[in-house]
Amino acid sequence: MVIAIIAILAALLLPALAKAKQTATGAACLNNNKQLMVAWSMFATDNDGHIPYASAYYQEPTVTFSWAVGGSPLNSSESYITKGVIYKYVGKSDDVFRCPADNSLVKDNTGNLVKRDRSYSMNIFMGGWSGWAFWGDQQWQVYHTLEDIRNPSERFVLLDMRPNSINAGNYRVDMSGWPDKPNLHRFWQDYPGVYHNDATMFSFADGHCDKRRWLDDRTKNPPEDGAGNIPNRKISTPKNRDVHWMQERTTREEVPQRKYIGPAYAYTAKLAGHPYWGYWKSPGE
Repeated sequence: MVIAIIAILAALLLPALAKAKQTATGAACLNNNKQLMVAWSMFATDNDGHIPYASAYYQEPTVTFSWAVGGSPLNSSESYITKGVIYKYVGKSDDVFRCPADNSLVKDNTGNLVKRDRSYSMNIFMGGWSGWAFWGDQQWQVYHTLEDIRNPSERFVLLDMRPNSINAGNYRVDMSGWPDKPNLHRFWQDYPGVYHNDATMFSFADGHCDKRRWLDDRTKNPPEDGAGNIPNRKISTPKNRDVHWMQERTTREEVPQRKYIGPAYAYTAKLAGHPYWGYWKSPGE
């Protein structure tokens, strides 16, 4: 009888304990986001309002202005994923770049399984890839300074990213179908993380952080191949409320439209007539 009572009590307590753990990891993730946003803002303050690039490969001269360097999995050339320009502003802490609920593992350059360096990715339109949009996104504004962001409480900067779609430092919201053609909603390789009960932590340009719980199963369960990887292709999800929610908080059409050339490095557009590889002059240029 005593054993039966203990078993019943344990069954009643376990869900509560699990929920408490999820609440704790969610709070820690929120704190990470806030620290990263403070660092992001401090970098801008030190650089006349310019924000860092969302992505740049370590081979590019523009890498000195990227918020985070490299991708996953790790190799000998990309073992410094977190070592971007805001690294010093978070006290050179590696832990702040990883959601505490992210237990995913990758192989390092020795073949050992290690924790992934980074759980968070940056809105590609916040600084762009070396300052530019992907080819095909030229109609959408890439923000280069804090002043460019007219409504910062409605523009996200960072989010948790699904571990098997993390590659470079950015997260690209596919803007197809915005604002009034929901049948065109789709993903293209990049998917948000679902570490927090089918929810993702977002941080915004005004510094506030919030959690978004996803509504569409196609957002929560992307297609995967036999190795557990998300295919690098366009994945149609018509009338996806989650895609629309992200589009609302990503960017807006560039007015007036400017002329771009490309595709350039990493399949990016580049402003016609611009004298530098990236938006700003890099060392050696």
